[in-house]
Amino acid sequence: MGNLTGRSASTDGISLEEIEKHNTKDDAWMVLFGEVLDVTKFLPIHPGGEDAIDMYLGRDATEAWVEIHTPETLERNLHHITKVGKLQERGGLISWLFNRLTASRPSQSETAAAAPAQQEEEDDRGLQFTPQFEEELKATNGVFTLESLQRWNGVQLPMLISICGVVVDVSPSENFIPTFGYGKLWAGKDCTWAMATVSLKAEDANRFDWKVQELEDMHFKSLAGWYGHFTNKYRQVGILEELKDWDFAAVKAEAKVNVK
Repeated sequence: MGNLTGRSASTDGISLEEIEKHNTKDDAWMVLFGEVLDVTKFLPIHPGGEDAIDMYLGRDATEAWVEIHTPETLERNLHHITKVGKLQERGGLISWLFNRLTASRPSQSETAAAAPAQQEEEDDRGLQFTPQFEEELKATNGVFTLESLQRWNGVQLPMLISICGVVVDVSPSENFIPTFGYGKLWAGKDCTWAMATVSLKAEDANRFDWKVQELEDMHFKSLAGWYGHFTNKYRQVGILEELKDWDFAAVKAEAKVNVK
């Protein structure tokens, strides 16, 4: 099971302030599911490149991780990762899931007090759909080109992305921010190849120099998994013209098999 045996740490856990100090490529920590991990040795072999993971060093990367990585990604690379300890006042996958499911609903007074901060968070997330934007979306007749899709980047228009030629609305997602992470990489772009190879390299967006039938088995299954994830989780709003003649039937069939 690799190096996830842990180092000595306070019984109270490790604070975010301490974790934030370890944010360089020579001393790289991050938090996943309440566990503090030393990923220094993992950086050079990260499928998306060092720069892609660099933005999460010294931070809690759980939400971003589950958006794109499969559980097998962590399992395959355990021998490159060392467990440092647990995040203070948190711990483990079960605790993380439990906290999400049992989070209490704020009172009206709490909601009102949090409104300015919530508005700022929504602004960071990018433009959200309004009746006006819905009309502009309707005017596309559900057909996008790479040129027209790039306007739907969360800044000019609410954020859309394409996978396997299907355009989906990711504007509600907290993981798709125009200036950061996945949003910065894929806003208004096709991410099919990037999803197949689990790549966070900017040059792997809008990449069409490959064939579906030539995908390695692991890449085929990865693409099917992410196609199912995005098309089930997010609203489908159209198709990408450049991929209309590509045959993704096998990918979509595999995705249906995996949907639970």
